[in-house]
Amino acid sequence: MVATSTDFVFPPTDGSVPPALAIDFHLKYNPNHLWSVLYNINDSSETNITYEQLAHAVHHAAHILNPGGKLPQGTQIGLLVSTHTIQYVPFPISPRTHVPGIAHLLASTQTSLLVTGGSESIADITLQLARDLSEMEFHVQFLEMPPLDSILPQLCKSRIQSEHRPSPPLKPITAETTICMLHSSGSTGMPRPVKLHLEGVFKNFINQPFGWLYAGGIRFGTMALPTFHAMGMFLQVMMPLYAGYTQVMFAPSRIPVVPTPDLTIKAGIGARCEYMMCVPAFLEAWSVDENAVSQLRRMKGIMFGGGVRIHCCYGATEVGHVHKIWDLEGPSDWGYIKFSPHVDARFIPQNDADNTFEVVFVVTDDHKPFVLNYELDGKLAYKTKDLVVGHPSKPDLWKIFGRLDDQIVLLNGEKTNPGSMEAEIVKCPTVKSAIMFGRERNQTGVLIEFEESSRDLCRTNQGGIKALEEIWPFVERANQASPSHSRIAKEAVLFSDPARPFPRTPKGGVSRSAALKLYARDIQEMYLELETEPMVTNNSSPSGSYSGPEDMEEWLKTCVQNLLGRKIDVSEDLFQQGMDSLTATMLLRSLKGTLSTASKINQRTIFAKPTVKQLARVLAQLSSKNDDKADSTTEALQDIRARIQKYDNGRSQPLAHYRQSTKERVVVTGTTGGLGSHLLAQLLKSDRVERVWAMNRKSSKGNKERQTTSFQDKLLDVNLLKSGKLVFVDVDLEDSRLALSKEIEATVMIHNAWQVNFNLSLQSFEPSIRGVHNLLDLAFQSTAPTGSPLFVFASSIAVAGFARPGSCLSEAPVTLEDGATSIGYGQSKLVAEKLLESASRVGLRTCIIRLGQLTGDAISGSWSTTDWVPSLVGSSVSIGCLPGAIGTVSWLPLDVAAHSIIDICIAHSAEIPPVVHAAHPHPVPWMDILATLSVVLASRTGSHLPIVPFDEWNKRVTQAVESFRGLEHERFERFPSAKIQSTVDGMVRADLELRTRRDASDAESGGTVRLDTSTAEVLSKTLRSATELGIGHVGKWVGYWESMGLFKAA
Repeated sequence: MVATSTDFVFPPTDGSVPPALAIDFHLKYNPNHLWSVLYNINDSSETNITYEQLAHAVHHAAHILNPGGKLPQGTQIGLLVSTHTIQYVPFPISPRTHVPGIAHLLASTQTSLLVTGGSESIADITLQLARDLSEMEFHVQFLEMPPLDSILPQLCKSRIQSEHRPSPPLKPITAETTICMLHSSGSTGMPRPVKLHLEGVFKNFINQPFGWLYAGGIRFGTMALPTFHAMGMFLQVMMPLYAGYTQVMFAPSRIPVVPTPDLTIKAGIGARCEYMMCVPAFLEAWSVDENAVSQLRRMKGIMFGGGVRIHCCYGATEVGHVHKIWDLEGPSDWGYIKFSPHVDARFIPQNDADNTFEVVFVVTDDHKPFVLNYELDGKLAYKTKDLVVGHPSKPDLWKIFGRLDDQIVLLNGEKTNPGSMEAEIVKCPTVKSAIMFGRERNQTGVLIEFEESSRDLCRTNQGGIKALEEIWPFVERANQASPSHSRIAKEAVLFSDPARPFPRTPKGGVSRSAALKLYARDIQEMYLELETEPMVTNNSSPSGSYSGPEDMEEWLKTCVQNLLGRKIDVSEDLFQQGMDSLTATMLLRSLKGTLSTASKINQRTIFAKPTVKQLARVLAQLSSKNDDKADSTTEALQDIRARIQKYDNGRSQPLAHYRQSTKERVVVTGTTGGLGSHLLAQLLKSDRVERVWAMNRKSSKGNKERQTTSFQDKLLDVNLLKSGKLVFVDVDLEDSRLALSKEIEATVMIHNAWQVNFNLSLQSFEPSIRGVHNLLDLAFQSTAPTGSPLFVFASSIAVAGFARPGSCLSEAPVTLEDGATSIGYGQSKLVAEKLLESASRVGLRTCIIRLGQLTGDAISGSWSTTDWVPSLVGSSVSIGCLPGAIGTVSWLPLDVAAHSIIDICIAHSAEIPPVVHAAHPHPVPWMDILATLSVVLASRTGSHLPIVPFDEWNKRVTQAVESFRGLEHERFERFPSAKIQSTVDGMVRADLELRTRRDASDAESGGTVRLDTSTAEVLSKTLRSATELGIGHVGKWVGYWESMGLFKAA
């Protein structure tokens, strides 16, 4: 007799009847209820399994696994078969997992018993596994799976009922008791085990709304699911025990049935399933089969479209099933999910071109992820690394977009989400799989695997051209729908070797990391060719009969527009119109492939002349062999004046009278960097400060997490970030409205945020200059009771330029003529200083604090490895010597600089001067610092690095860079100073000039001016009592640089 759904007694779902006891519950209350229907695809027969039969089988299997009860409760049992036992912790492992991955899973979880069997392939895996485990010296007992018909006699039509021998009673368990284990697919590395505890099993699976759609005696097709997958474990093993639906599965056979679209729909229809679960590939196959569509109409749910309903599902092993089934409101909504009301799903913006969000699940009373790897708003959470996009008009609907693991971060920091591009490329009928790559490179590429019938397409060079022609329309469509930095060039398309097929995950998808590792050499060779060979383009060269730069400008405009895929303004900065280091590299290669004279320019030329007009003028001069060069200083002076004029409002409105405040309310920008973090820490410690607004640009991580990471990096007290006076503010400084609340009534504004790039020209710093302008507007519009705030700007020694090496700069305004000799970074800071001077003339209290070279702090030694000093040291380790220079250095540790700024702006009651300097008041000779560096490095390199003259050192580095045979990013890793070669060249020239002087021993080394700190020392006790730099400081710097990998490529 088989019970009907109305007779079914549901077990409680409060955890009082765990899965191991649910079997005996059903033996008592639902013995005749159908647990499963096993459908035979050969003769369409059905074998019914009741809960009574299931209970007998489970207890019989338990005695086989643990005869005499020798293994203690909680022993972890690995299963390379699909089964479930009681009392012990089952760990179903996919036989598709590579053998080292299985060994890793067993060893990392201390699994002591492995049940194997069922096919010859599993037998082969078992043999390899035994060898691997033996080499690892990890012991596992192997147990051969008994024949299934000995456990379930019904399968051989036996009338003999198996003897029911109950297992020993369970010992008490708790909410944290592990019920079973699953594992990740290993697509991004080694598979990871995930323990499913009792509390989570009920909160994340059983009590989520998804499974209860099928409650009672409904027939639910689960035949296409693998039990080692979370979906299989949930729908085949756990949920039926509580919801009571009858699952339909393939009947066991000597050769296991491999689910295919045809076999799955045959079983689903033949066994009269009302619902069925399948993978998306099956839906795609059925959607083009009219007969399949007509059959699926009989079911209550799979899909929507043509009368068939699709329900999109979402879940993960770590969090369970977290979606709900909902009534579709439109035919295009079937691909979206709605999250269960029992979960707290949060969405972290990625700030990318696709407007994606990472999903995070926060612990609630009704949902507790099995893995907790994050904290959000003070609550434990699980970061999924799954990316979603929102519905364009329905805020509670989300579509799965891809994985954060798959996201490609280029060398310039731009992000590419490959999923949509790869999906477009695989629409080509001959393409089976496509994998984009390009992490930490200048541009993306794609690896193509052809369908079996098309794999001979690219065996020859001619075939490769034909293959590229075959897929290129699909690549172009992918490019058109993607941001410029993500686009794939023809030269960056690779085809797989049929002898090296893409590795696959247990779910059947491509294992991205394994495939990229398999083709690592091919990818490296491709990039090496891209970086060393000119790019051949379809751009014809400009006419040789042009009369001037106008023709060159028009031709260059076409080149750039083709590269960026959009129209451009020839007078505007290209880096503000979508160009980045990737497209700059591609433009350079394109120019060199078209113009013979372009061999005289490099990427720095494009950075220095960032508009089409400026670059066209340079190219025209080279092409006409006109050696008359414009006075670069005069041109720079014109640019500086133009920027000042553009952003100086000429304000004349009267300002509210300033009243002294007993407590300061401080706005500080750029707090996640080196100086900014120390400023924030000092402000939070100060008793004089009652409120701090930390303003930073929006971040995909969230600025609190970025700030925490920065504090940890610098060994600052992270508990300070819990202060009630701290408010994090996401802000776009380029936005004239700044999107700030009127509640921000500051008494002090410290503007520290600034782009740091010594290669860019003044024009490329326009966003930073615009930010100063907008913040000054905010200060003028202040409605604070204390009047307008004090506006403090963190400027730089670079504003003084390099025309007067060896001189001393007083704490006073700098002339534009001096600033014109600086790099773009220094020129942009000078423009900002002039904007503050103008604001000061109409009543705003301002203070420009010019900073000298800042070093790592005295505690952590944290000094960015991209700064010029560590760049020199990194190259020195590679070539085996250090650069010697004349003069002294007045480098100031970050913590001292921050404390000095607070002393000057917050703690001092005297009138604050318009300009002060923050540099070390006790300089030390360059040679002393270098000698100390040599001693400290010797403990790591094994020998002291000799010190050679700066010009000799520079020659050795440039020769080593030129002779290096490797990829561009590898060259920069080994010789980091090559990234700022023009700056280094300027330092060498300054050093040679200083050596001709008699009184140069006290000059600032490297060509910069010496900053006079007389006024600052009066205002700041911290600055005037700063400890002289010595071996303690140097040791901290080197230790930090080493931890950040500065010397790993040497």
